[in-house]
Amino acid sequence: MDWKNDNGEHFESHAEDFLRPVYPWLLRDLENATERSLRGMKILELGCGPGFMLEQFLAAHAKKVVGLDLSHKMLLRARNSGRAGAAQLIQADACNLPFIAESFDIVFSRGSVFFWNDIERAMHQIKNILKPSGTALIGGGYGLSTPQVYIDAIIQHYALQPKSKIPRLDFTILQAIANKIGGKTEILQAKKRGFWLKWQI
Repeated sequence: MDWKNDNGEHFESHAEDFLRPVYPWLLRDLENATERSLRGMKILELGCGPGFMLEQFLAAHAKKVVGLDLSHKMLLRARNSGRAGAAQLIQADACNLPFIAESFDIVFSRGSVFFWNDIERAMHQIKNILKPSGTALIGGGYGLSTPQVYIDAIIQHYALQPKSKIPRLDFTILQAIANKIGGKTEILQAKKRGFWLKWQI
C-alpha cells in the first residue's frame, strides 16, 4: 500500500484492525521520553492521519492538541470518526508550519518523517515552534514500550501483504540535522520496533 497517496480508507481500516492496541504504548514512549505527564501540555502531532494518537493525547489530558496533516481526507476521517475530539485540525505541510514561535511543549510525529520533502527545513520549523525546554519525538515503528504479542500479530499480518512503499530513512541523518540546528538529541531504538529521535530544545 502506498500510504502517501491513499485516500485514508485503507490506513484507517489497517490502524483500526491491527495498530489500535499499539497507540497507548506510543503514548507511553512519549511520556518516558519527556519524563513527565502530558497533562496540561500543548502538543502538536505532525502527520496525524485519521486521529488515533490525537485520541490518546486528549485522554492524557493535554491542555491543547493540534493535529496537522497534508491530506484533507485524513483530517476528515479524524474529525468524522470522533477521534479528534476537541483537537484542532490543520491541513498543512510539515515544511511550512503555520504557527508562531514557541507555541508547543511537545511535537510528536510517528511515521510521517519518511515523507517530508525537505527534512532540514521541517526540523528548523519544529525548533522554532517548540517552547524553551520543549521536546520533539520523531520516528517510526511499533514503539519501544509495546508488548511483543501486539508486534508479533502485526508482523504476521504484514507477511501476507504486498510490500509497503514507505521510503527508507537513515535515522543518523535525522539526528545529524537536529544536532546541526541545535539542542540535545538521543536516538531511542530497538530491533524490529523502530526508532525515535528525542530532540530537546
